[in-house]
Amino acid sequence: MKYLFLTVIIFLNIGSKLSAYTPLVVDIDNPNFRKLTVALPKFFVDGSGKELKDLAKKGPEELSRLLVFSGLFNVMSDSAYSDLIVKMEKKSKGKQIKLLGDDLGKTGIDIQQWKALSVESLTYAKISKESGEYTLEIRTIDLNRNKLILGKKYTKVKFSEFQLVMRRYADLLLEAYTGKSGIFNSKLVFVGKRKSKGFKQIFISDFDGSNMIQVTNDKSPHLSPAWSDDGRFISFTSYRDGNPDLYVYELATAKIRKLASYKGLNSGGNWSPGDQLIAFTGSVAGNAEIYYISPKGGKRVALIKGRGLDVDPAFSPNKKWMAYVSGRFGNPHIFLASLNWKSDTSVSVTKDQRLTYAGWYNATPAWSPNSDKIAFAGYDRETDRFDLFMMNPDGKKLERLTLRTGDNESPSWSPNGQMLVFHSSRVGKSNKKGSPHLYIMNRDGSAQRRLHVGLREAQTPKWSKPLLSD
Repeated sequence: MKYLFLTVIIFLNIGSKLSAYTPLVVDIDNPNFRKLTVALPKFFVDGSGKELKDLAKKGPEELSRLLVFSGLFNVMSDSAYSDLIVKMEKKSKGKQIKLLGDDLGKTGIDIQQWKALSVESLTYAKISKESGEYTLEIRTIDLNRNKLILGKKYTKVKFSEFQLVMRRYADLLLEAYTGKSGIFNSKLVFVGKRKSKGFKQIFISDFDGSNMIQVTNDKSPHLSPAWSDDGRFISFTSYRDGNPDLYVYELATAKIRKLASYKGLNSGGNWSPGDQLIAFTGSVAGNAEIYYISPKGGKRVALIKGRGLDVDPAFSPNKKWMAYVSGRFGNPHIFLASLNWKSDTSVSVTKDQRLTYAGWYNATPAWSPNSDKIAFAGYDRETDRFDLFMMNPDGKKLERLTLRTGDNESPSWSPNGQMLVFHSSRVGKSNKKGSPHLYIMNRDGSAQRRLHVGLREAQTPKWSKPLLSD
């Protein structure tokens, strides 16, 4: 199985001014950030043919969908600037549409007229076809500063690859405006069921739930999938041999191998940054503890042991800590362990501390990409529901993200830290409980919406880093 970007991409040299200019307009770490208003006119066509005209229309439509999905942009309706487009087309009629260079006036773009419409970012493009392949030149102007902030030329693009081109450009646009990587070439892995009486299987989809594929198909339950740091592997737990054992799936070959099969529990795998270790929950005489093992195999090594259960290990991206769940003081709560790395394959705990005190049952801690926040699920006895919360690594600044919308559990961060994916049992907008499905939301809890993957149930999602081409 291969998820690589295959089109040939030529990066344009658009001047030293652009290379030195790294705008950070949208601060996604600020919960009060303001969305940027963007315009995405239909692409100019250099040539003739139905397919060419279809792509000229579908290009901005797909780009618009992606930018809206990110939660960072408001896309203006094209009806608001139809007159300006007519003027641009008249100015360029009979001439080659000029998209290169810093002289924006030669493109037929009147900056002041676009700004008068409250447009802050304008993306325009030209598409042509030769020998059955397409060339796309695309530019984005930041109108607040009259700067060309992104310009790319994609050549030898096949019709089937056009959506990937739009995703790649959208990722670069997000990075240009936020300073952080985009999300549109990332993937989700999760547990799902096609039928009510079927077994739970492992599935992979694109960032938005599209293009879903099924990884496992055994007549046994499968649980707790997790991505490797480089996105090449997925660990999960399966009962295919009767015991809850830990397995690893390789995306490139679609091969599955057993990694840990100790008697009792082998579950909740979490890869260390750099993929040298996998932490997981193992059990001895029924007592759940945290171990680690090399992804290549070998003996497990005890990392966290004590009274009560110790489960749900999660390495912080900066490798300083491990968040986990412990029941050593009664009900399960989130704890933080400080790590001492003797080498890339040997780690120990120097100290730990309890982070959560509120809530009856807290579980599934998930680190933000910057290691500055921990999202988790907590059971509220007053509402009789699990909800999602967020806090600092020291347990302070606790924020509630969901309320009275069924059970909400298993959060996982987007690669840029702007969104969370999770599963919820909500029925519509009510507090009733139904089957679990995948949802996403902004990091402040806003814009909660369902991802439709076409399954009867979907739960415990994990979000990968961007999976880009070599």
